[in-house]
Amino acid sequence: MVKKITAALFFVLAGTSALAAQTDSSMPMVSGVVLMVPHQEGSWSFGLQANYLEPDTDYKYFHTALDTLNFFPVIGESNRIYTVGSDYNWGWGADISYHFPGNGRDVNLAFTQLNTSYSDSVNEPKKEVPLDMPFFFVEGSHSGKHSAEVETNYNAADLTFGQLITVGQRLSLHPFAGLRYASIDYKAKAQADDSYNAIAPNIPGLYFDLRVKDEPTWESDFQGLGPRFGSDAGFNLGRGFSLRSTLGLSLLAGDIEVRGKQYHNEALLIGSDRGLPFSLNETTNTDNKIDTNTRVVPEADAKLSAMYTTYVDNGYTLSFEGGYQVTNYFSAVENSVMSTQDTSTQYTNYFIQGPYARVQLDVA
Repeated sequence: MVKKITAALFFVLAGTSALAAQTDSSMPMVSGVVLMVPHQEGSWSFGLQANYLEPDTDYKYFHTALDTLNFFPVIGESNRIYTVGSDYNWGWGADISYHFPGNGRDVNLAFTQLNTSYSDSVNEPKKEVPLDMPFFFVEGSHSGKHSAEVETNYNAADLTFGQLITVGQRLSLHPFAGLRYASIDYKAKAQADDSYNAIAPNIPGLYFDLRVKDEPTWESDFQGLGPRFGSDAGFNLGRGFSLRSTLGLSLLAGDIEVRGKQYHNEALLIGSDRGLPFSLNETTNTDNKIDTNTRVVPEADAKLSAMYTTYVDNGYTLSFEGGYQVTNYFSAVENSVMSTQDTSTQYTNYFIQGPYARVQLDVA
């Protein structure tokens, strides 16, 4: 499907270039509508954009808790499932364009950055835990705290060449083609602190205490470069107001590098009021580069906005724009077993959406 869309856009852009090469800058169309490649003077455009975006992905993680205690080994395990919901974060973008003198051609360099962070935690209140111990511990309880934090760092840079076309008096089209570079760094860290206690009512002061702490971390980093195609469209409402839209498609080839870290600590105490006959503290740390693979990641984005433009003086034009945007990178993040509860990794989309505000200065 992406190949078909890419091919269609290629032919549209090729036709646009052929049209721009004509000495006559207009062509009559059906019902008297005139398609024109307008003549323009050389000028610069500088844009600055504020984005308020949300990654539309909920991160699920789980922890194995103990429902029944047995005296070596511990049995009766079950999974606790928790979800960290995403939230809106501020990001920014900037771009610079040069409009070549002549028939409506331009070159644009744009950059976008978004860093997000969201977290959640759950406290499990103290509750009774059934015991299956052949010795003295007959009353047990469990309590715990579970939390997770997700961070994403997204950067994108575009270098595109465009062609302005007017259709009649109000509609304008601006097909473009070029390159996009993008990096998506995804990091998820969970933490589980569990405490298990048991006492022996018939032996005063005798107790059993087990504390377990887990901190798994998962990192998925993607970097890719590839062709980008699309078009802007504008509809002039008059008095400086207009409606605008953008549709862009990219096909990025790059590498996904995945790392996994695990911190695990168990502290076991068996003692009494008269002393501490037995204790055990064991810690393990692992840091592994799990996978590196090359992938082709399709990307699609769209914008819809309203704009107001005012002419200042001496060739300066100022525009204010506000709207809504969506961007999706297909299968750009490799998830971990913390999120999927599966021994195999799974790919998920990186999808962001939200409103934006933009200001642009044109200098002739």
